Amino acid sequence: MLQLARVSSFVIFALLLTLLSCKKQEKEGPVYRVIGEAFAGPNELPIRQELSLRSPVVTTVKHGDRLEIVDRRRRYVQVRLKNNMVGWVDLRLLISAKQMDELEAMSKKYKDTPALGRATVFDVLNVHTDPNRYSPTFLQIQEKEHFDVIGHRVVVRVPYQGETIDIEDDRPTPISQRKRSTKKPPKIEPPPAPPTPKVPENWLEMSRTTVVPELDKKGNPKPSTAPTQQMDDLSLIRTKDGKVGWVLTNGLFLEVPDDVAQYAEGSRITSYFSMGEVMDEDRKHNHWLWTTQSQRYAPTDFDGLRLFTYNTRRHRYETAYRERNLRGFFPATTDLSKPRPEFKIIVEEEGQLVQKHYAFDGTRVKLLSKQPYERPKDEELLTTGAPLPPKEEVSWLNRFKKLIPWLN
Repeated sequence: MLQLARVSSFVIFALLLTLLSCKKQEKEGPVYRVIGEAFAGPNELPIRQELSLRSPVVTTVKHGDRLEIVDRRRRYVQVRLKNNMVGWVDLRLLISAKQMDELEAMSKKYKDTPALGRATVFDVLNVHTDPNRYSPTFLQIQEKEHFDVIGHRVVVRVPYQGETIDIEDDRPTPISQRKRSTKKPPKIEPPPAPPTPKVPENWLEMSRTTVVPELDKKGNPKPSTAPTQQMDDLSLIRTKDGKVGWVLTNGLFLEVPDDVAQYAEGSRITSYFSMGEVMDEDRKHNHWLWTTQSQRYAPTDFDGLRLFTYNTRRHRYETAYRERNLRGFFPATTDLSKPRPEFKIIVEEEGQLVQKHYAFDGTRVKLLSKQPYERPKDEELLTTGAPLPPKEEVSWLNRFKKLIPWLN
């Protein structure tokens, strides 16, 4: 009897432990196997109950919140939050831990970079992690939101090959990729293969790789209709809360006053700066300096420079200084702390970068200096201009021969 009582007490104790573990599991939820780690990209990312976009939203997470990936269905993943809540989200809206670190480092690096002007958007605009339209989107600029433009790039449109989120793939191998069993050899042998054809007599002409251009009636080559590389124009922006990322330039609008923007003459304004203020009938007006680009996807940041002064007598803006046909690169900077406002631009002249230093006295612009410029590595991300090749040194004899053609 004593032994039977001991056995029954042990069974009861085991049942109690089982019930407690079941209740604990019901409280904490089912156990999932973590197959990856990611972070929320957008400011607000909805987590849905099921895969369908019509599925109810379980909760919403903020940018940078850590998520554990527990399942995957094509481009959708099932994630688990800190409170063990589970839901589905689009994988393209998530970013990796390395990308999070790079975004934070970029925000700190360009925290105090002078702005090229303030801009806004008239529709929702995606902000990307890299200067590539296919890179992950970690932020969205809302309509009429204001931000600073701090850089510019023109790049070739290519598929994104940057950092990706590592997800363990433990799904079974598809039937199409499984090793098929070898077939038994046929009882009747197949007929012999036909003889190999001979090489054509004009095989050299057929192997010619030089493309002969098509000529017009006058004998001149016609312009090529071959497709060219697709390009993208992107700008580096900085939001009010210090986040830095890339956007497509055609989606933003620099906040240049309409009284000045009307003189753009079809060119795109790439940067603008205030060069001082004047009062006209109790109303404040600025002198404006801007840079413009007349070509699309040009290898430079600007090709025009113009300074507008406000005439208090005629109550209008007038051009005080202008330069055309420039090969200009960012950054362009201003200094209003001097008695005469100053500004600097970087241009390419004779295959070499030079920095021009100007002063503005309120009516006229004067060139103070022009000296060679070596671009720091920190600025390479902010401008379209690629590093220039070293300038070839020409001897005095070759320079003299160029002046007298018959010596050549």
